[in-house]
Amino acid sequence: MLVCPHCQHDNPNHSQSCHQCGTSLIHKTCHQCGSEVSFDAETCSYCQTFTGSVWAAIIAEPLHLTNYITKLKQESLDSTMNREDYLDMSRRYRLISAKDTTPTITIDSKTHRYIQRSIIDCQPLQKSVLKILLEQHTDLEIQQLKNSSWLPNLALPYVTLHDFSPAIPEIQDAWLEDHREVLIISDRSEWQLLSNLWSQQSLPILQIVYWFDEMAKLWKSLTEVGYAQSLLVKSNLRVDEDQTFGLEKLYPDPVNTQLSLKDLAQSWQKLINLSFDQPSETLITVLDKVFSEEINTVTELRLQLQEIADEQQMHSLSYVADNFEDDFSSPNLIHASDFNAEIASKSQAVDHLTTSPQESLLIDHSDEPSTAVIPMQILNLSDAGYSDNGRQRRHNEDCFGMDSQIQKQQSNRGQRVQARGLYIVCDGMGGHAAGEVASAMAVETIQRYFANCWLEEFPRLETVQKGIFAANQAIFRVNQEKSSHGSGRMGTTLVMALVQNTRLAIAHVGDSRIYRITRKWGLEQLSIDHEVGQRAIQEGIAPKIAYARPDAYQLTQALGPHDDYYLKPDVQFLDVVEDSLFLLCSDGLSDHQFVETYWQTYLSPLLSSQFNLEEGLYKLIALANQKNGHDNITAILIRVKVQPCIEQSIWL
Repeated sequence: MLVCPHCQHDNPNHSQSCHQCGTSLIHKTCHQCGSEVSFDAETCSYCQTFTGSVWAAIIAEPLHLTNYITKLKQESLDSTMNREDYLDMSRRYRLISAKDTTPTITIDSKTHRYIQRSIIDCQPLQKSVLKILLEQHTDLEIQQLKNSSWLPNLALPYVTLHDFSPAIPEIQDAWLEDHREVLIISDRSEWQLLSNLWSQQSLPILQIVYWFDEMAKLWKSLTEVGYAQSLLVKSNLRVDEDQTFGLEKLYPDPVNTQLSLKDLAQSWQKLINLSFDQPSETLITVLDKVFSEEINTVTELRLQLQEIADEQQMHSLSYVADNFEDDFSSPNLIHASDFNAEIASKSQAVDHLTTSPQESLLIDHSDEPSTAVIPMQILNLSDAGYSDNGRQRRHNEDCFGMDSQIQKQQSNRGQRVQARGLYIVCDGMGGHAAGEVASAMAVETIQRYFANCWLEEFPRLETVQKGIFAANQAIFRVNQEKSSHGSGRMGTTLVMALVQNTRLAIAHVGDSRIYRITRKWGLEQLSIDHEVGQRAIQEGIAPKIAYARPDAYQLTQALGPHDDYYLKPDVQFLDVVEDSLFLLCSDGLSDHQFVETYWQTYLSPLLSSQFNLEEGLYKLIALANQKNGHDNITAILIRVKVQPCIEQSIWL
């Protein structure tokens, strides 16, 4: 079966397009020039951009094979693995030629020689049998899989630890062939070496403690399967563009050698010695305790790391007290007491610390709620907006506006980012196509208002409300002048977001929506539609009954038809405490549960900086046109990347 890259629908192998959404199953779009490229092509024929789906192949050959030993003596592997050679009989995995073709070779003198090569997946839409089994697994089925005769030993640790992604590379495929073991895993050759990052720039201690905690968690599981050596090879420790920690591959422990927690501490010591700044005395003290065996378990080690995090929280609190006013109400602070109860209820043991820096460092181990705060700072702000008529509308009554500014300050201590943005989506309505006038008036009025009122401080609730009332009055005044009545009165919905560093204000009127996507919580709808059905639900009516009424989707609020007395916009203020993607959209996109159905395929990947927001938004709206298309479709995407605040008081 061919899995559609857009809607994930299973299609017969001979299909040229998806039976559900019509997406091509033969060609994809070059991300550089937009040309059509075959799925099995390494490069775009028009602009020569690399477009192949890359995996890493690890091939293990027993050293006792005489015919293979002869091949090892050759100067290169090109004679046995020609650039056009395939690793498998089905000709799916082809050795890569568009990138560096030099293989990585390691020899275990007692057993095997390992060869690592980058490969092209010529059938990227085809799920491997192994992937299907892992996705539909139960613990019993996984155990049966590990005991099967067709799965090579090389793949066993990846299968066992596949739930530890992204720290452990994703396993794509594996097989045995003439005593040769072949393993296909995610290619991380482009990930940055952690050691390079450590030596080239200053790092906040909270980030370092998070990485160490991730390694400590992995150490326990890797030790159980005999692959703890993976954390001791410096070139194997890597981070992606979002500084997420991961291993390039797994290394078996040396034969007849028992690795201990001291070995892990020794590898940490080497990293600390590379530090751009002076090493942290508190971290050195923890390592000394490991070397002296005062700390001899992973649980004890992680508790010590937590104590360092707690200490840094208190330092941060002191820093904030010295530099901020208004009772620590600065928008770029995470209040630990807001999160501790929820995290503690899900994670009673230290061994289940959460997986993001700001979450894992907020665990409260005391009986009293913590009052410490961790300052966060914005790492990057990016956005994209687009509006489409839809397939059935002759003109577009939607309107959107975007205005963002980003300032970066760089020094030998790293980079600081200051960012702000105003984002507006309006869906107009009214007789004689006046809806497009109303939506444009709302966008322009709000933009002018905040250009004058949003100078330095982040707008307060009253300021945001006044901006919305200003737009309402502008449209209402025109309606009054034209003596419009009933459906002839023009109006518009509104959803908007104001971003300043890690602070966010959202507001809406009508049924245009705002969603948030995060790695921890997935998709969240932040707005509640102002319509008759939702009002009935809030009054206690069952949803099924509420939306059975003929007027269920009639708006209860909009900008323009009435004066301010009848307008009650919803306004919320949020702190961005983890990487987040926000979607503002008109109902042409959100109708029929479209976002809820396709967010995992189309929106979740856009959390990563390696994905282009504009390209992702175009694909989302193109699919919405196929699935909905009855109305204008407008959307804005806002991606906010954050990290622990890099201030003088918390540097190593």
